[in-house]
Amino acid sequence: MGSAELELEAGGGGLPSKLTEERRLDVEGRIKACDIEGLPSLAGISSRNALSLLTKSKEDDSRIRERRVLKTGDARRLKRELLEIFAVEASSKLAKNSFLLLAPSLDMKVIRNRLKPSIDGKEISDSLSALGRLEEFRRILSRLSFSSRQEKTGSDTLEFFAARRDILGAILEVLTRFSDAPSVASFFGNAEHETLRVILATLEEVEGASGIADAEAVISDAELEINDALRKGVRDREKAVSVVEDKLAEIVSSLEMKWEEEELLKGAFEISSLPFELDRIAVRKLVGEWRRRKEEELRARVEKAQRSLRRHMGMVNDLIERAITLDRILAVASAAKKYSLTVPDVGTGGIGFVSGRNPFLVREELGGGTRSQPVSYSIGKPSSIRLAKPTNAVVLTGANSGGKTTLLNTLAAIHILALLGLPVPAEKAETAPMPIYLFRKRVARKIGSLEQVLRSLIPVLADRKRKLVLIDELEALTEPGAAGRIIASIINKAATTSSLFLLVTHLAKETLPHVKLPVRVDGIEASGLDEKGDLVVDRQPRFDHIGSSTPKLIIMRLSRAAKKKAVKEMYDDVLASLAGGAGETIQAPLTFPWLEKETSPRRRLTR
Repeated sequence: MGSAELELEAGGGGLPSKLTEERRLDVEGRIKACDIEGLPSLAGISSRNALSLLTKSKEDDSRIRERRVLKTGDARRLKRELLEIFAVEASSKLAKNSFLLLAPSLDMKVIRNRLKPSIDGKEISDSLSALGRLEEFRRILSRLSFSSRQEKTGSDTLEFFAARRDILGAILEVLTRFSDAPSVASFFGNAEHETLRVILATLEEVEGASGIADAEAVISDAELEINDALRKGVRDREKAVSVVEDKLAEIVSSLEMKWEEEELLKGAFEISSLPFELDRIAVRKLVGEWRRRKEEELRARVEKAQRSLRRHMGMVNDLIERAITLDRILAVASAAKKYSLTVPDVGTGGIGFVSGRNPFLVREELGGGTRSQPVSYSIGKPSSIRLAKPTNAVVLTGANSGGKTTLLNTLAAIHILALLGLPVPAEKAETAPMPIYLFRKRVARKIGSLEQVLRSLIPVLADRKRKLVLIDELEALTEPGAAGRIIASIINKAATTSSLFLLVTHLAKETLPHVKLPVRVDGIEASGLDEKGDLVVDRQPRFDHIGSSTPKLIIMRLSRAAKKKAVKEMYDDVLASLAGGAGETIQAPLTFPWLEKETSPRRRLTR
């Protein structure tokens, strides 16, 4: 029943070497639809290989391997965490899978093509909301799911359509019930309702005929019912014959027998004694002929259905892909509304954003947490955002718990979301496609931690290809003096490349005297404690400013909270040792080699 067999290549040898054309279309459709649950059994591969196939497909769409874009485990973990925000908004499991498997791209055309549906999704969402029918629409989309594989017909074509019956039913319902929403119909390419109805009716007709009954069981049950009736008092032969004839008529009707088969059945009985029993030889002959006829009829129906349906396979795959895309862009619209996301500009000069917010803090806020402060920031020279001196290498200093790490993660999140073709958490943003190296904060938990990090970091800096490098508190891996010199060496190297570089550190005093090349130093400041003893921090960095560390404020907070007199006195002793600013990281005057040539006081770093 299949056509010529075609080879389907797969990375890692995931698929069998040959598939029928119909099975190939089925597999390709499942891959496009991200059917991670159904693909293994359909293609005869493991779940792991199925996941590899889907991942490779998404990377092909992005025109690059994910690991060539998200260059560290931290970056890839952040990507997964970000995609969860969108996946939870999807109505169907297939759309959720589509989000979670999405791969970033460095191709500006790919990124811009992905960002455009974010606008379309908002328009469709708004139009459905205006009709008061958005939730109804999304309930229908939740039925986008492949049915379990059935092999009753032995036809790859019919299995293809049977697996998609529920999805096609949902699409038809969308098209018929939302015909007053033009944006919905146009999204499906104005698909013909009647074609979908014919496909579903053909499936119903074939499946209604595919279940060949167990004729012998039907006849045996009838014999039991006849004997039961005769035992209950039908003694007159004429009445007994009537009972048998009525029951035989039921058999003929139930099994849809032809008249020849009906005559064979009638010839198979005679009431000579109880219990009543049909002639077994005659019954076997009857059942054999009846089954052969039914199988021939089924084959004819299957072949007719195949001829009718085969030409629609490509169209059906396309409709399903559109339906999942529609679910996905409505999910993006929903997330954009909750998280105040906007479509970023895609340029070449740098990365910047206005009133950006960390999406994970926004999620906490939606759950009842404290509202986070929006911040604006830039690295490099984004053409549409002018916030600070255009500089590729930046050092971020300042208050403990002031938001330095949050800012670094916000910048990483905005960049990764843009590379994924998704809106970002900022009023305005611009990014330049480039690989990202994200090094989150580490603690020296074992011997060799510093070695491990440097082994990862130094080759990155030695590679002169343009990239975004984000490093959070490298000093945690070793003692301050050595850490300051190591960090300075890294900054000096970063300042000589076209890469964008942001390093978060508490060790400005230990680091900056050893920095020999121009970099921008920004700072976050804490102004004191509030009535609850919490730090009062302006989380918006001050550009060209060294942020002061806050040990004095932190110790004051601990002193206020201390219950025991001895503990409070100890904290007060520590505070006394910090008198005059000796304990604050950046308070003493510093000289910087790259500033000695500058005469304008406006350009100098300030406290």
